[in-house]
Amino acid sequence: REIAGKTLAIIGMGHIGAATAREASALGMKTVGYDPALSIESALKLPREISIADSISSAVAEADYISLNIPYIKGEGGTHGIIGKDVLSHMKNDAVVLNFARGELVDSDAMKEYLDAGDGRYISDFPDDLLWNHKNAILL
Repeated sequence: REIAGKTLAIIGMGHIGAATAREASALGMKTVGYDPALSIESALKLPREISIADSISSAVAEADYISLNIPYIKGEGGTHGIIGKDVLSHMKNDAVVLNFARGELVDSDAMKEYLDAGDGRYISDFPDDLLWNHKNAILL
């Protein structure tokens, strides 16, 4: 797939997310970001072309690619399984999820259901027994 003109949703706009947004913009991608704790310092480092969404679901709704750049936080209000059935239901059926942050951010059962139902892709560098041999998953 060509990436120029495609939309990249960046979940987490800290140092890595901001750098991802700058590089994606330089490659001709449209960018939309989401980060409920976006600092002024990080916001100033973002490309002017980026759109800021008010929720993960709205950030991923029109995205061709989704980059996860958030920490894994256990417990109430944490990020465990934050990419679950609800978020996945708002994504295009052929979106590509790029998870190089933490494996626990993605609900494996919900991701398998998403991958089985459409032409989406999941790429991660975290092993996952449920997704290991899935035809639409690349686990490094």
